[in-house]
Amino acid sequence: MGKQIWSGAETLRVGDGDIGVVLSHGFTGSVSSVAPWAHAIADGCNATVIAPRLTGHGTDIDDLSESRWEEWDNDIDSAWQELSSRCRTVFVGGLSMGGALALRLAEQRPVAGVLLVNPAIASRNRLLPFSRLLQHVVRTQPGITSDIRKDGVKELGYDRVSVAAAWSMTQLWKQVRADLSRVDAPVVLFRSAVDHVVDDSSHETLLRSLPATEVVPLPNSYHVATLDNDAEVIFSRSVAFVNEHSGG
Repeated sequence: MGKQIWSGAETLRVGDGDIGVVLSHGFTGSVSSVAPWAHAIADGCNATVIAPRLTGHGTDIDDLSESRWEEWDNDIDSAWQELSSRCRTVFVGGLSMGGALALRLAEQRPVAGVLLVNPAIASRNRLLPFSRLLQHVVRTQPGITSDIRKDGVKELGYDRVSVAAAWSMTQLWKQVRADLSRVDAPVVLFRSAVDHVVDDSSHETLLRSLPATEVVPLPNSYHVATLDNDAEVIFSRSVAFVNEHSGG
């Protein structure tokens, strides 16, 4: 029997329109981090939105330690396949590592547009390259969830980071960076002025490869901006972006 999934971490399916949107939460986070975003797009665009629970998330840290990026990639691709079978067009979006997974899907599958919130595809953290070795010595590190400026808001996620899964995430980043030139859909990037989780190397790498990316600044939010002070900026621009590029 599988481990119990936390309330709020289950795969979310919302809406019933002919525009499809796949949204991915981030590393060690949960579906609840993108649920308000999903509901806003479903309501504002008459869209069908799926936010899958990534393998190893929303249960316990042992599950995360055993999961790998290929499984997360498959979770997103499966959602795309479900939507593409019933919708006339499909978009993809993601928060943090979910942004990397969204870009990976856009490199591999036809999508109408890509929506990114503080995406992670690189890091200046000097320890990350050694996580392949460190995983055999140090199993977990302090967590990265709940980087939120808004008072009283907490992200549902793990309070520790699996070093083995973090190493796998860096391999996802490597694949994404190598194939960025294959992304031919329009991209909108929401970027917080202060982000204690994802440094500017991801932002800079993305803009070098995809210079036509639209950048929307989020001056009053930290990393988990979908739950922060600028959430409505993300929601309103996302709705407009999807409506602009849906070809309806």
